[in-house]
Amino acid sequence: MRGAAALGIRQILVQGLSALTGIVLARLLSPSDFGLFGIITFVLTFLVAFGDVGLGASLIREPEEPSEEDYRAVFTAQQLLVVVVVMVGWFASPMLAQAYHMPPHRAILFRLVAISLLFTSFQVIPSVRLERHLKFQKLAAVEVAQALVYNSVTMGAAFAGLGPLSFALGLLSRSVAGAVIINWMSPWRIGWHLDIQRIRRHLSFGIPYQGIAFTSLLKDSITPVFVGLALGTSQVGYINWANMVAAYPVLALMVLQRVYLPAFARMQAHKERLGAFVEKVILATNAIVAPLAILTFVLIRPIVLTIFGEKWLVAIPLFRLFWLANLFVPTATPLMGLLNALGRSRTTLGFALLWMLGTWGMGVPLILLWGTIGYAWANFGVQLTNFLLYRKAQQHVSFRILPVIAPVWTWASLLGAAIYGLDIVFPFKGMPSLIVHLAFGLIVYIVGLGLLYRSHARRIWLSIRSDAWNLESQ
Repeated sequence: MRGAAALGIRQILVQGLSALTGIVLARLLSPSDFGLFGIITFVLTFLVAFGDVGLGASLIREPEEPSEEDYRAVFTAQQLLVVVVVMVGWFASPMLAQAYHMPPHRAILFRLVAISLLFTSFQVIPSVRLERHLKFQKLAAVEVAQALVYNSVTMGAAFAGLGPLSFALGLLSRSVAGAVIINWMSPWRIGWHLDIQRIRRHLSFGIPYQGIAFTSLLKDSITPVFVGLALGTSQVGYINWANMVAAYPVLALMVLQRVYLPAFARMQAHKERLGAFVEKVILATNAIVAPLAILTFVLIRPIVLTIFGEKWLVAIPLFRLFWLANLFVPTATPLMGLLNALGRSRTTLGFALLWMLGTWGMGVPLILLWGTIGYAWANFGVQLTNFLLYRKAQQHVSFRILPVIAPVWTWASLLGAAIYGLDIVFPFKGMPSLIVHLAFGLIVYIVGLGLLYRSHARRIWLSIRSDAWNLESQ
């Protein structure tokens, strides 16, 4: 609980900074430049996927503490792979710039991203050691520091008129800062040990696990690759903006993915307790997302006009379709972590492949037929396959879903309808009015939730108070 709380605070700070940066950049940059941000981010994610074959995740899942030889063998193998990937990225940069109709000097954008991967690789082993022992407080501190560096550099460069270069400089600065800080907070003496047998053992879990990230990357590549090349960077900008705003409610949960694997793995031998714990996690994730998602949905027009600017109004239909993912992601994400914790990485890889094939199989013809809105419809179609994921997870662990999440979504929907009606009668005018109404809605939701789950709230409070007492006594 302390680890999750630390990550929760980290998420609020990091996503708050990211949201502020997104708003500033959406106002400063054109949709075309905003689209280049999505392309640059995709290139970094692509290189990271090739530079990590799941070896770190395999170390986290080990029942016993890995030996120093394990850590060094993984580090050595990963560094050899990263060097190859960085070199490929460096020499391929001019071709990438040409493919997106950029002038030759823009190749520096992709080269800076490639260099940032090299620094990121030095964070892996210290991060693994912290995650294994659930020391998320230190991890949270490192990531908040990285967010401060990234957002400060990116916004400063954007204000200086550097355009898309600001994203690449921000990513490189974040990687350097993260490598320095985490090795200071979790010291590890770098060593080299090439052991093929150890690497093979870790790869048996790591490759399918990393395959999930890679296939998810292929799924998401439809926007920067197909849409970018077929429809132009401005359409990529509209899709990225709509996806960004629609995903704000679930961003608070993304950091909890770091907790699911080690926490569920610790309980895998106790299926009954694990099932009850999964229900509590699903209730918590949906309880967090529901009010944020509903309020964003009903107030999207005043949010756009007040915060982002009128030029993004045309992307609201895209937002509404992307928003539907909020109904599925709060449940699907922890269940993917559950299956991985049970050693079912091949099963989760199968779902990632299904989502990738579905996105491209439906997305390409619908984009050609309807444009960017076709991609949004394809995304919704893929989300429906989460019902298969729910069923598969329930075959391994017994737990409920609909009876657990229905009350929180019902309460959030009623509150959202009331706020929407209030906006019709008394239209929101300006940022202060919007903030007041959003804050009022969230406060009413929390109070109602506390009354609805009075016993849960009391147990959580007693647990937190007990933890605080134990910390003081130590």
